[in-house]
Order: sequence, then C-alpha cells, then structure tokens
Amino acid sequence: MITVNIILDHDKCQGSDCGVCAYVCPTNVFSIKENKICVNSPQYCKLCYECLELCPSRALELNKNEGNFL
Repeated sequence: MITVNIILDHDKCQGSDCGVCAYVCPTNVFSIKENKICVNSPQYCKLCYECLELCPSRALELNKNEGNFL
C-alpha cells in the first residue's frame, strides 16, 4: 500500500492569494479555508505532482511511503 505524506510550509505558502495547488489538484486534496491552504485528503493523492510543479513559492513537499506488510 502506498500512502503520501504532504508537507505544506505555511511560512512559504501564499495561501488564498495563490491557491494554485487547490485549483490544479485533480483529486481535491487541498482546500482553502480562512485564506489558508489546507491538506484535507492526502489519501487521495495520485502523485501527479501538478501542485509541486506549479507552486510558485515551493511550499509543498510530497513523500511517498510504501508500506511493507506481511
């Protein structure tokens, strides 16, 4: 099973002034609440990297975790 850990650096993020990640994500992982970007559903991330590639402030980091189960 693959899970994705999404790290959002709020110090770098421009929030609702930008919002690119929320607009380009095909699975609606991100939302805008109170002028801030929120990571709501990381389990739906398909690792398309659109958010990462288009974020002008480089505020996002995606880490893929592959679970090893017996």
